[in-house]
Amino acid sequence: MSNIKYQPIPTEDELPREEKPPKWIVKICFLIVVLLIIAFYDLNAQEKQLGRTTEAYAGTSEISVDTSTTNIPWDTSSLLDVPYDTSAPSTKEVTEIALSAVTEGKTKISDFTHFQTEEITEITVEVSTWSNLSDVKEPESQYALETESGVKYFVNSPECQMSHPNPFASNILKIYRKHHYIVCDQSSDLIKVIFNKSDSTYRLHMQDDCKCCYKQILRAGVATMADHRYRLRPCVNLQQDSLVPTDVTAMITYCRRPPYDKVSQMDACSFVHPRRDTLNDSSPHKMPSVLLWGIDSISRMTLERAMPQMYKYLNTQHWFELQGYNKMGDNTFPNLMAVLTGFNKTFAYAQCRPDKVGGLDACPLIWKDFKAKGYTTAFAEDWSEYSTFDYSSRGFFKPPTDVYGRPLILAVEKELKQTRQSNLPYCLGRKPAAEYIYDLGVQFASVNRNSTFFGMFWTNTFSHNDFSMPSAMDSKMVNYMRTLDKSGVMDNTLIIFFSDHGSRFGPLRKLDSGFVEERLPFIYIRVPHWIREKYPKLLHNLQVNRNRLTSPYDIHATLRHLLELDTPPDQLPRPEGCPTCHSVLVEADWSRNCSQAGIEEHWCACDRFAKLSPTDPRARIMSTQLVEAVNGFVAGKKGAHRCRRLSLSSISSVQQRGSTNQYLIQLKAQPRNAILEATVQWDESAQRISIRVPSISRLDSYFGMSGCTSVKETKKFCIC
Repeated sequence: MSNIKYQPIPTEDELPREEKPPKWIVKICFLIVVLLIIAFYDLNAQEKQLGRTTEAYAGTSEISVDTSTTNIPWDTSSLLDVPYDTSAPSTKEVTEIALSAVTEGKTKISDFTHFQTEEITEITVEVSTWSNLSDVKEPESQYALETESGVKYFVNSPECQMSHPNPFASNILKIYRKHHYIVCDQSSDLIKVIFNKSDSTYRLHMQDDCKCCYKQILRAGVATMADHRYRLRPCVNLQQDSLVPTDVTAMITYCRRPPYDKVSQMDACSFVHPRRDTLNDSSPHKMPSVLLWGIDSISRMTLERAMPQMYKYLNTQHWFELQGYNKMGDNTFPNLMAVLTGFNKTFAYAQCRPDKVGGLDACPLIWKDFKAKGYTTAFAEDWSEYSTFDYSSRGFFKPPTDVYGRPLILAVEKELKQTRQSNLPYCLGRKPAAEYIYDLGVQFASVNRNSTFFGMFWTNTFSHNDFSMPSAMDSKMVNYMRTLDKSGVMDNTLIIFFSDHGSRFGPLRKLDSGFVEERLPFIYIRVPHWIREKYPKLLHNLQVNRNRLTSPYDIHATLRHLLELDTPPDQLPRPEGCPTCHSVLVEADWSRNCSQAGIEEHWCACDRFAKLSPTDPRARIMSTQLVEAVNGFVAGKKGAHRCRRLSLSSISSVQQRGSTNQYLIQLKAQPRNAILEATVQWDESAQRISIRVPSISRLDSYFGMSGCTSVKETKKFCIC
């Protein structure tokens, strides 16, 4: 194991700067310009004093002269006595002359050396206001991330005021319950996997009095069930320190202790072997490996609150945070498809057809681009029933990547003892379900550390249903990152540690801060040291983007950028779903709005709201029409007769978005007190709303309520 040392990230002042001409040339040129200006006024305006200039150009500029310095090459009092004539340059011309010497609001010109090496007066030119100037942008400094009154923002610009709620507010702490790491099995291991780092081989070491065998896990589904079936081969007896065959990528072990009449312990293991082919990266340039390490349903605030050790680690180990990262869609599928394909939800369904056999196989997922460049690829996710590409979908007909974790998860969920937490399959056999995924991720990265790889490892089972549960995996997550560091993986790997969205339902979402919690998933990026050194400008841009508005489309553009680091930014491909989005290694516009980031208005966390009284007639009209829109949407879908019709029960809140005619409505509907939230467009003259029903949020859990429908789009509205 090597101890990796990281140098501090270069600050803006340390970044390479453009070479400038020698100071003495600049000083001489400046003196010549000043003398020419003095001569111009002296020749063309003999009758009037310069004092009238101030009157004629009131509010244009202010010039102050410090004459305290000795050895002045000319009499500075003459500057105050230069005659002025009405034929002198116009305000615009004077402005242009001044702007050529003044590059900021206040420019200090000092320490100039006269051509006779004499000291000159220190001159301060202060520009207050300029006439006839247009397109003057509001200074970013006027939009502080924390105001004098204590209001905080993740992003604060003319187009986006993204509030920063207190993660530890009293109303949150009342419902938060810290969890400790859950040990699924207290017994000692009867069999251990020993990995040889030098040749990437595995051996199985048993306790002395044990007899063990293993069953190889294979993918076995066909047609519509290709991604939903597995099979086990007959049990193979093990000898002590048996070498794992290279065609075995996953197994379940069965160990017996004296008197050997029953199985004493079952376990499951994964194995990543080096690629057999010799496909190499054809690029002559060094390329980084990429690791996407994800957790479902964790907001930026929840990470800070529930995983303080991981939060501290990230903020002290040279990771870059994007605090203005805003989800672009409702749940996991659209947000991850934006990252992996650059498509919006509608286009993703049309192009990738997840409900058709082979549809996802033809989808241009980003790992295919890395594969084409010679990268080894991997994808794994826990909770097979609700995984991203298999929930109400056909999944993949063929394995989508070189290493594919789904057969392992299917087998351990079925073959090993399952212990549930928060209605999730938390423990599978002797360890948490998520650890099968992350252990596979560490294996994959370690085996391929000396070549290029792209891997995505995603978990749901300790975060999806309970915003407090991630605390149970806090220290474990830090250990995973330290393992990747110590094994040398981080030397050439860009790691994106992120989530898809925050809590979408439950007690946290029902709080006032829940609106922001849901829309702002956490994201951190760790960049290899060699990229920091070779591309300091890209690192500077990433630092600047910390408090700029960004979206999943930008992450897709970033992944494409990593394949073309030497390509000029304006020549890089843009996401199909957001042509105005770009890599986060390119500086994002400070005044960017949600539309420019590809974020629908309903999911945008940028705007301020003004409350409308629930008794306002418009509130009742809009809420009633909203419920009817949901009923109409469900009625047009397959199996609608199994779903009960909704009726308005009560109006929780109606808020106007800024000064627009858009309103955020939260209401309860019967049966089952379903809580709906939607952004509607209100037409005052027609007294009607317009609404995209699929974008409506369901804030209470509908688990167990919609089992009678298989239509993915209607599940959150259907109450059987």
